[in-house]
Amino acid sequence: MDRRSFIRKAGVTGVGAAAAAATLAAPAIAQSNPKVTWRLASSFPKSLDTIYGGAEVFSKMLSEATDGNFQIQVFAAGELVPGLQAADAT
Repeated sequence: MDRRSFIRKAGVTGVGAAAAAATLAAPAIAQSNPKVTWRLASSFPKSLDTIYGGAEVFSKMLSEATDGNFQIQVFAAGELVPGLQAADAT
C-alpha cells in the first residue's frame, strides 16, 4: 500500500469516527418522566403515629425528592382491606 492511499483511508476513517462520536455525544431529547402513584395499605391504624406516621413521612419525603413524579398514598388499616390482610391485597 502506498503512502497516499494509506493517508486517504486514514482520513476517511478519522472523519467517520469523529461523526460517530459527535452523534453519540449529542444530548438526548428531553422527555418528562411519567407520574407514578402507589397505594400503600398499612396494617396499622392512624393512632400509631410512630408506625403509620412513618409511612406518611416517607411518602411526603419521596414526593418532594421526585418533584411529585413518584407519590405514595398511605391508607390505614381497614381503609382498603382489613388490617391483617394488607400484605395479601393487590
